[in-house]
Amino acid sequence: MNSPEPDAAPLRGRAREAQSNDGAILRAALETFSEWGWGAPMSEVAARAHTGVASIYRRYPSKTELVNAIRVMVLEKICDLAEDCAKTAGTAGNPDSAIEHFLRTHITEASGPLMPLLGRRVGATDEIDALADRLRVALEALIAVDRGLGLVPAGYGAGDLMLTVTHLRPALPVGRERANEIHLRELDYVLAGIRAFAASGQTPSGQPSSWDEWLRLNNADERA
Repeated sequence: MNSPEPDAAPLRGRAREAQSNDGAILRAALETFSEWGWGAPMSEVAARAHTGVASIYRRYPSKTELVNAIRVMVLEKICDLAEDCAKTAGTAGNPDSAIEHFLRTHITEASGPLMPLLGRRVGATDEIDALADRLRVALEALIAVDRGLGLVPAGYGAGDLMLTVTHLRPALPVGRERANEIHLRELDYVLAGIRAFAASGQTPSGQPSSWDEWLRLNNADERA
């Protein structure tokens, strides 16, 4: 039997400082791009990260590289969240509904809203494609839990759930506490509607949103 892999040694000195600075830049950039869109100035990112513009460009030589780094960070976090919620729904203190557990946790704990439209500016990368596949699998696991409980209608899929995430957590010009209150109130309405469709057997208007459609809405693949 192979021995377990040793834990990675903790970062020290400059390496730890560099990782901390990089995290600060990405969090500041997420916040800034969420508010300003693609036209967000690097000076604003730098001010929020408490660093210089030159420091940002040393780490991310172009806006495209910075945006894709944010997208990777956000995708990794939402993948982790979806996977955890699929496993822990119905345990102590958590709703039975995996979808409700996921959406409530995302609203209250995520560092910032998703930036779906920026992908149309920069296209996809192999890393982002891999994370998108991981996210689809995680979301399908959430939906499978709720389908077993009779809480989602036929045809509700991962694309629908990601559109729900996007619509439920836009950037709002209010404090975080009030924003969470607004988003959670709207979530109650959304969940009631999803469950009503599931209970009645009726279907909403229009065609279901497929995962491929979600990807097309959020990426302009410029690699071809």
